[in-house]
Amino acid sequence: MDFRQLEAFVNVARYKNFSRAGKALFLSQPTISLHISNLEKELGTPLFDRTSKEVNLTPAGSEFLNYALDMINMKNRAIHNIITSQMKITGSITISTSTTPSLVLLPKAIEIYQTLHPEVKFIIEEKTSTLILEDVCSLSSDLGLIGMHVENERFISTPLFDEDMVFICSKELPLEGIVDFTEILPYKFISRSDQSATRIEIERLMAECGLDISLLDTIVESDNLNLIINLVVSGLGISYMSDRLFKCYSKNLPVKAFQIKGLNTTRNIHLITNRRRTLSPAAEDFVKLLISLKDEV
Repeated sequence: MDFRQLEAFVNVARYKNFSRAGKALFLSQPTISLHISNLEKELGTPLFDRTSKEVNLTPAGSEFLNYALDMINMKNRAIHNIITSQMKITGSITISTSTTPSLVLLPKAIEIYQTLHPEVKFIIEEKTSTLILEDVCSLSSDLGLIGMHVENERFISTPLFDEDMVFICSKELPLEGIVDFTEILPYKFISRSDQSATRIEIERLMAECGLDISLLDTIVESDNLNLIINLVVSGLGISYMSDRLFKCYSKNLPVKAFQIKGLNTTRNIHLITNRRRTLSPAAEDFVKLLISLKDEV
């Protein structure tokens, strides 16, 4: 058993495909297949169930994945600790992020990071929080940025900054400042999808205040923020969003913000990493930068 076999195994588990794993490691598919075959022979058990479309871990493969990650992590940590002070940081960082950190935190962080490590490439996708967690769990992304705390042994959840959420409506509607919950009931409601951390937090906070969200007449569910804003501007209904994002949009659009009486809408943006994954030197340094910026956002 050697590290080439382990890295081939981890990447096939990640991509569920021998060809994609080969591309990630700059190896041919036959070479990947040979590494997996030799590893399975050494362990005396199949690690993958192979189909015509994808490969999936067997129960033994799922168990072995934890050990493989630990061994690769130990190797990477040893190399990083020994040569990090002498090495030139290169490579790529893959990030799955929700809307707020992608607009509020990442532009500044990437700008600073690029001055320090100009050869590092960023691959960033904006997704719902459920998909972000899936990406970090499956190792498809190095880092996740979401609008809620995650209590799960698979993840490390690090708070970055607080933000307030506000309700928004067209400037034509008579909703100002702090309004009673009953005042918004006559209006249509435009919500995020049920996989959105923003929606999860809003519903949790409303439930804690005894506000029955089922009374709202929800006519649209979408994670397309531009669509939501345009629907609100047209006067079709009311919605909610990050106060930081609202301030960006409200400069150019006829929308206004209001709060609901008794409802505290403060939440925290968290950095999510896989507990069993040792980050690359590039990703590790970027994490340190994100944490250092948390008081400046």
